[in-house]
Amino acid sequence: MLFQRSLNLAVSAAAVGVTAQYCDLPASPQWASTPDAPLAQPMHNWTSLKDFTHVPYEGEHLVYGSIVNNGTYGSTNFGLFKNWSDMATASQNGMDNPTVAPTLFYFAPKSIWVLCYQWGPSAFSYRTSNDPTNANGWGAAQPLYTGGAAGAPYGPIDQTVIADDVNMYLFFAGDDGSIYRQSMPIGNFPGSFGNVSQTILTNTTENLFEAVQVYKLKGQTKWLMIVECEGAVGRYFRSFTAANLNGNFTELSGLESAPFAGKTNTKITWSEDISHGDLIRSTNDQTFEVDPCSLQMLFQGRANSTADYNDLPYRPGLITLQNPGPVQYGGGSSSISTTLKTVTSTSSVTSPSASPTKATTTSTSKATTTSTSKATTTSTTKATSTSTTKATSTSHSSTHSSTHTETHRTWHRPSHTTTTTHTSEAAPTGYGPPHYTW
Repeated sequence: MLFQRSLNLAVSAAAVGVTAQYCDLPASPQWASTPDAPLAQPMHNWTSLKDFTHVPYEGEHLVYGSIVNNGTYGSTNFGLFKNWSDMATASQNGMDNPTVAPTLFYFAPKSIWVLCYQWGPSAFSYRTSNDPTNANGWGAAQPLYTGGAAGAPYGPIDQTVIADDVNMYLFFAGDDGSIYRQSMPIGNFPGSFGNVSQTILTNTTENLFEAVQVYKLKGQTKWLMIVECEGAVGRYFRSFTAANLNGNFTELSGLESAPFAGKTNTKITWSEDISHGDLIRSTNDQTFEVDPCSLQMLFQGRANSTADYNDLPYRPGLITLQNPGPVQYGGGSSSISTTLKTVTSTSSVTSPSASPTKATTTSTSKATTTSTSKATTTSTTKATSTSTTKATSTSHSSTHSSTHTETHRTWHRPSHTTTTTHTSEAAPTGYGPPHYTW
């Protein structure tokens, strides 16, 4: 009887032309560092490689990221490589027009590659190309988001974008304990999300810091959000899930003692941090799909160092999930779940909400999640609008200094003054936290 039910499942899946197999994410993930060493070292006398974004490209890996050169940020891509062991020898191609903390994907509705980033002419910008392998073949910068973030001391930081069938969504952080969101109809993209955002998660600064990423879980109508946090040992990620991109995100994995990915659950020895990175996607398009049955994460890690943040020796690393949930059947699109319902008698999955975000909407807290460390994260929806002040000069000078006190340690952002002249575009006024340099 069990064999017959499995056969019926396979036949039903084949009949609708999609794969019904999927795995749930474990609430307590365990990772292995594969390998337990950096994947590559900086070339061109750069100080560090960081802020990675990855897509599969014609059977190979295509990676972009930020670089730091003596405290000053830029960006690079890596030459295509087949295996992760080949990343060490892949070319590192500096970009004439920096795209710091980039997000790379193929926008299938309009058959164009898109590279989103921060600290361009606006808070977030984007460029497009027909050849994403050419680091200096991208088009002119266009505004992606021109507003601010209500409580962010240094402005918006670390954007990511993702789409469902109807809308395109922008998510970003603020180094302020909040995660922000905005949306537009998918037909309007590529384009600007405007200058208004919604606060959708709040906590302490350390518990919701930066590097937010959002993904579609393969075979399910469920989305995963990961957010980088600051711990007593080092940087780590916590996670949240939602039934639709416009809904409430509730906690899946908690703080430093039980994270989504951190020092405590990765069996890693070479790095103190599991920091700004990208889950390895199963597709290269705007859905940002990942497969929990076979999940890896490209991240920035570093050896212990007393250097200022801008000079920390970050390198690319890779971790692989060791305990995915058991293989299941019946997830995916509404068509597949409806077909399988006649065999398994399970409920069909609800389609994601497609209602666009209203710029003036304000709603109260809708969800509260408590981690194993008893920290509470509140899901909210609060509209905020901040106008962007455009730079009128091609030079930008700034001096910053701040101190944050955390459990078990106190750390200092570096004080520094930088003056950089840009020939292609003016640096934006008011953007860039102290650990980033124009």
